[in-house]
Amino acid sequence: MKFTKFTKPLAVASCMAAAALITGTAAAAGFPEKPVTFVVPFSAGGSNDIMARQLSKHLSKMWEQPVVVENRPGAGATVGSAHVAKQKPDGYTIMIASVTFTMKPAIKKKLPYDSVKDFTPIAMIGRVPLILGARPDFPAKTPAEFFKYVASQNGKVNYAATGTGSIGHFAGELLHSAKGLKATVVQYKGGAPAMTDVMGSHVDYFIGSMTQMMPQINSGKMIPIAVTSAKRSPAAPNIPSFQEAGVPDYDLYQWWGILAPAGLPDDIVTKLNTDINTVLGIDEVVKFMGKKGATPSPMSAAEFKQVMISNIDRWKKVAKDRNIGGKK
Repeated sequence: MKFTKFTKPLAVASCMAAAALITGTAAAAGFPEKPVTFVVPFSAGGSNDIMARQLSKHLSKMWEQPVVVENRPGAGATVGSAHVAKQKPDGYTIMIASVTFTMKPAIKKKLPYDSVKDFTPIAMIGRVPLILGARPDFPAKTPAEFFKYVASQNGKVNYAATGTGSIGHFAGELLHSAKGLKATVVQYKGGAPAMTDVMGSHVDYFIGSMTQMMPQINSGKMIPIAVTSAKRSPAAPNIPSFQEAGVPDYDLYQWWGILAPAGLPDDIVTKLNTDINTVLGIDEVVKFMGKKGATPSPMSAAEFKQVMISNIDRWKKVAKDRNIGGKK
């Protein structure tokens, strides 16, 4: 082909694009070539940390590279999320995000990052109902007794949450609003310290994922009141749901997914998504999650992005309708 002053730039651009595609594909094929940092924006011991460590163990085996879990708690996951948003988009820094991540924009006017523009959605891990666990000496053991006792205290009870706008905070405020109850929220940097204070009877109750709560409940260190799913969980069939206890439309789940900094190349996104979905199909992982009341939820990166966007829209509406948090 004879190049003119018009066709030559187009041809050069096409060659450059093809070269970039080939280079990107090659990079994905060799990924990862060094350790991957897996950021958990909560303290160790909570459900995010538990899931991240299970996933990292199997990804490390698959990749034959260390996957290092790094806890960066603070401000209800804001500190760790802001850190990840600033990292190089090369796949070597990823983060576990939960439903809490999509709640932040509903209660914070200014965040140190844009929840949509500053991250690349990679994959959904799974989801699990929440459960309300009370201190071991709490004077109620059923939802009816719980409602009656909290109402009688006229705001003197308190409950733990992992930051303003966290799933536990939303779950608590929605529950109290639905039943006309008053309670004071006490914020923690993660599920582990929150549960510790509940088990020590310093706080009355905590609404957290079944993943982190069931071991404490099974050992008798906390009293299970009810689950937040519409129906009872197969992992704990003896624990009633709040809906069956008279709280209509009360249906909340914790979910976990993987994010990376914005601008991650599509081939690396595909590589990460494929490998994570493969791990979610391993029998050991399925059983591990099942024992903790969770269900693996593999999906494409595009599908996970839509889940995040729809969740952000949902919680903005809930926060406005219920006057939760108040933007600052």
